[in-house]
Amino acid sequence: MAYTLAQFAKLETDPNKKYVLRNLLREIKAGEYLQFEDVSSLTVSGLKWRQLPSVAFRALGDDYTEDTSGDVDSVWEGVYPFGGLVKFDRIYDKVSNTVVDPKRLQLDMKTLSMALTFNDYLINGDHGTDVKAFEGLKKRVSLMPTRQKVIPTAASATALDVTASAANVNAFWGKGMDKAFEYCNRGNVDLIITSEDMKLGLGRSLRYGNAAGGHFLDFGKDSFDRAVVQYKGAPVIDIGIKADQSTEIITDTETAEDAGADGTSMYFVSINKEQGVVGIQLGPLEVVPEAKKDVGTANQTLIEWVCGLCGFGSYGVVRLQNILAPDTWTY
Repeated sequence: MAYTLAQFAKLETDPNKKYVLRNLLREIKAGEYLQFEDVSSLTVSGLKWRQLPSVAFRALGDDYTEDTSGDVDSVWEGVYPFGGLVKFDRIYDKVSNTVVDPKRLQLDMKTLSMALTFNDYLINGDHGTDVKAFEGLKKRVSLMPTRQKVIPTAASATALDVTASAANVNAFWGKGMDKAFEYCNRGNVDLIITSEDMKLGLGRSLRYGNAAGGHFLDFGKDSFDRAVVQYKGAPVIDIGIKADQSTEIITDTETAEDAGADGTSMYFVSINKEQGVVGIQLGPLEVVPEAKKDVGTANQTLIEWVCGLCGFGSYGVVRLQNILAPDTWTY
């Protein structure tokens, strides 16, 4: 049975694992919705429909002509070891007059780095730059049919300044948001991923258009009782920043249709094994205390999660792009 990271955190009874899982979940907001299935090998295979077989009507008494044009492609996905070692000098066990427990501080820093790195690879993972990790949504959608890349402007046009005019607001919500939502597995959208500025921009565009936000947006709650924006029932999450704590994972400097470096994107995701994407793992995340000792002066706790991303369909992810960087919108 598939579970989300949030469900794993609830079910876990080991206090060390539960602590790490909860900390990861605070920053991996997609972990509330992305399901992970256990696999028993380093690679899994599936079939993607390349071409459907033909069908026809027939007259009474006639027979159907055999058709063998239906075809599939084999798709292989993998899991990848992900984590790190947290080294604690034995001296820390003798120190008690600190404001922050140094052992806990190092563990928290390691788990935060893991969470931000996972978020980055969820969008930007690419075997062209790192073969040791899974491929993210940007790379996957680039290999899908062209209809999975939606732009609310004409081809080769400048990035859309959403609040420059009423026409632009309508183009964003009609030719952009609505279209991307419907093109993602026929409207079966489970998650919308964007940047912080773009998430804030949704509300700005509605206020500019004098529309009530409730007509388009709703709110839910996550595992930490934090408000989550929803569009047509699908949560909208900010994917955040990279582990350097400054670089946006979904930037405002993407190449626009006119070749300018002032665009940004949103990703609409269906989470299922048929047309969408799911997470895969070689068993749950592990936290191994005293996994390695260094000549008796220190011990090291291993945190490792052998995981990956898996998608066998062609229509489960849509990238809405050619949106002007929201901090430069007119309103």
